[in-house]
Amino acid sequence: MSRSDPVVVRVRLSLGRIDPRMEWPRGFVRFGVAAWLAVTVLLGLVYFGRAVDRLGGEATRNATSNFDDRAFGGGNALGVDKEALNEARGWIPARGTYRLLVGPDAADVRNYVRYFLMPRRPDPGAAWVLCYGCDPARLGDELEIVWWDAAGIALGRLPG
Repeated sequence: MSRSDPVVVRVRLSLGRIDPRMEWPRGFVRFGVAAWLAVTVLLGLVYFGRAVDRLGGEATRNATSNFDDRAFGGGNALGVDKEALNEARGWIPARGTYRLLVGPDAADVRNYVRYFLMPRRPDPGAAWVLCYGCDPARLGDELEIVWWDAAGIALGRLPG
């Protein structure tokens, strides 16, 4: 044997810690776990990169939204009248109450209006009346209409 024999022995001992064939069965299991971990980390990094890229696209799309798009997000699907709800927000005091009367074609609007007009609260006996697709004449002559539009939406106030 030559002088390099101790080096070969040391290399073989070192390889025994890495090479799965040198220490059966624990070495093979360790190698499998390390390989599985490496593949998992690699896949995680790839999908993380894709998710961050997709979020960038979503952020760009959201940044191009104007105030109405943000304020009326869910209302756009219901077809709410943006001008009417903005007028109601402007006329009814923030701590005030309102009465919402909806016609037969606008039944889905009730919950959205409640959300949109917060912190104002609905109250069946309130002085402020938002008539959404209904006939304001059924409230009588006492209703002072402060805003209305051609779509049959009116905002008014009852005395008291």
